[in-house]
Amino acid sequence: MTLETRKNEELDKVASKRSLGFSDDDSVEITIAPNGGACFGVVRAIKLGQQAASKGKSASAPVFSFGAIVHNPKTIRELEAQGVKTVEDQTQVTGGTVILRSHGVRQEIEKDFKTRGVQVVDATCPLVKKPQKIAASLGSKGYFLILVGDANHPEVKGVLSYFGTDQYLVTYKLEELENIPSHVTRVGIVAQTTIEVKVLNTIVEHCQKKFKEVAVYNTICDATSIRQEEAEVLAKQADVLVVVGGKNSSNTNKLVKICKQYQPNTYLIEEINELDLKWFKGMKKIGVTGGASTPQDYVDNVGARIAEILSVTC
Repeated sequence: MTLETRKNEELDKVASKRSLGFSDDDSVEITIAPNGGACFGVVRAIKLGQQAASKGKSASAPVFSFGAIVHNPKTIRELEAQGVKTVEDQTQVTGGTVILRSHGVRQEIEKDFKTRGVQVVDATCPLVKKPQKIAASLGSKGYFLILVGDANHPEVKGVLSYFGTDQYLVTYKLEELENIPSHVTRVGIVAQTTIEVKVLNTIVEHCQKKFKEVAVYNTICDATSIRQEEAEVLAKQADVLVVVGGKNSSNTNKLVKICKQYQPNTYLIEEINELDLKWFKGMKKIGVTGGASTPQDYVDNVGARIAEILSVTC
């Protein structure tokens, strides 16, 4: 058997697997992070969306999603094909059923839908409801709120609507803490569920030195933490890493950021057809993971497609 024949046979055996590591030999491997892909909150939201679409079709009633039900464009297109219309303006919901996205909505918007008699399907992730409730409690007790996250993210806007006052700061940058008024002595810290753990810890440590009373609530969801930890482990071992998810997804972009710290050959894709042969030329250890808003079968399909590319072209 020639060396070339042996190489081709080895490539024919390449298949993606879910694992957190690679073998020590020189074989070509495709490893998918064990938890790469959708968390239970996203799975739940998609299921609720599909159920609402089915009921709406049966009743010949319109079904809307207020904002993207999850931050994955492919999933949104699939739901739209089933009859779910995504809207960003609440006045566009004129009747029928409205699905509240997994990231949650401002409480006044939900109240408006109910007041107008629109049937509400609440697909808000239960773990997003946690910071909403904590924010409401902190507001009622007179705390200054530090919400560690992205001010433009819908989850953050929803959480702030429960706080009830304008005594807050939304940030993920340490230097912006200097914008807090000097008279503030009591702060409550809540985190966007998809923020990086390291970012939250840095801000907490600084606040504990700066303020007299600091109430800390780590509301980062376990799904986010686990996926970030697994991504780091894979990135440290892989020759190239592919992250599958919506380019508008906060948690997915955090994974990309983490992976690039350890493996510059990290690529973010939404669709399988974005895979590029040149990424894998000469690479042995190929890692794949997916954001918490990416259905797991999307991630597995990417792994399978990479195996096909390697077996056909290498």
